[in-house]
Amino acid sequence: MRVHHHTTARMHLTVTTEDDKIVTVEVDPGTEVLNLKAILEAETGVSCQAQVLLHNGKELGDGSTLVAAGVGDGDLVMLLRRRQQASTARGSSNPTALHSDGSAVDPGAFQAQIRQDAHTMRQLESGNPQLHSAILNPDPSAMQTLLRMSHQARQQAEAARNAEIDLLNADPFDTEAQAKIEEQIRLQNVDANYETAMDTTPEAFGSVIMLYVDITVNGHAIKAFIDSGAQMTIMSLGCAQRLGLERLIDKRFMGVAKGVGTQKIIGKVHQAPISVAGVLMPCAITVLEKEQDMDFIWGLDMLKRHQCVIDLEKNVLRIGTIDKTCTFLGEHELPAFARPANGAGDGEKTDATNGGGGGAASGSGISSDPIQLAGDGLVGGNTDSNDQGAPAPAPGAAPADLESKVAKLVELGFDRAKCLQALASSDGNEEYAASLLFSGF
Repeated sequence: MRVHHHTTARMHLTVTTEDDKIVTVEVDPGTEVLNLKAILEAETGVSCQAQVLLHNGKELGDGSTLVAAGVGDGDLVMLLRRRQQASTARGSSNPTALHSDGSAVDPGAFQAQIRQDAHTMRQLESGNPQLHSAILNPDPSAMQTLLRMSHQARQQAEAARNAEIDLLNADPFDTEAQAKIEEQIRLQNVDANYETAMDTTPEAFGSVIMLYVDITVNGHAIKAFIDSGAQMTIMSLGCAQRLGLERLIDKRFMGVAKGVGTQKIIGKVHQAPISVAGVLMPCAITVLEKEQDMDFIWGLDMLKRHQCVIDLEKNVLRIGTIDKTCTFLGEHELPAFARPANGAGDGEKTDATNGGGGGAASGSGISSDPIQLAGDGLVGGNTDSNDQGAPAPAPGAAPADLESKVAKLVELGFDRAKCLQALASSDGNEEYAASLLFSGF
């Protein structure tokens, strides 16, 4: 008698997480969802209890099998973290639930929930330090007071806007009044759009630091700015002098570099002794006359010549010709001018952080910004309807000088507001501002 052994085909599932991590698992079709969660706990570090698995937009129940839930080979499953683990003392499943006066239903759970959200805590620390301190205070009474005052300020601002619209509507044939109504409605739409963005994509308001790597030039360690928008690899004459390369500058290659304004090219170092990840790499460097913040800009010519790949997933620069990788520097390792605290590379340090720099609530000492409490966190932002949210002028730049720089950037096809913001984030440096704009700032 011949015995036939039947084997069940295995399934390969792709699981994505909230932090964009991708995990591939191989399971049987009859595997229970709870067992799949146990596998994913080992792979992602997210506990089974905290996992929410979605397939085609529907949550997979722990008691069902994968095949019964309609999961097939090669399907995509999303893993979300369950943020609301326990009910509050009043029976609510939302730790950030609020009373009608704006205070928290369960202050303790509210504080714990906000403290766990590092991004929101950073926003509060810079934009509303008083509320930030109140959330860290074990006594929730100060936080409750601030929440009520903020809620009251929002209500008053909304009532004032509505009263102004009612007043303007009193004469429907007044063209000036109609224009003001249109602007009020536009600002309300902008506020609503801003609040939605803060709720759904808060990461877009975070700091974005530029890409730097450590290299050695002629035995001197420097930090190189990786700029795929720069046609040439460049350094300033002052940097060349400090690195002992001035003697190698070929002045037959003098010229003019055109971009945002112009700069004089005093020559070229045809083969500079550059070491990356301990390996010597040949590199030609164009030397500019004007001193600049960035000592060394690794441009597209060098990126292409050495078959470089900017790998943002792994946060490294892969160099094909020498088969090496360089890890991009962290914020604390950047040059002082490039750190977000000084404005460079940080869109959150302009007035946009505070929603255009609206005033504080009268007598409260706190911002009158609306405070959004949706889903699993608190996010705040100023939506003063009388402020257009224009970025602050670049620090240290005289108005005439600033206008000249803005005009040059606008000539490149960028929006004026974006140009102002880029200049503010680069301390008035035209070249760095242009690099920010070309990189999608």
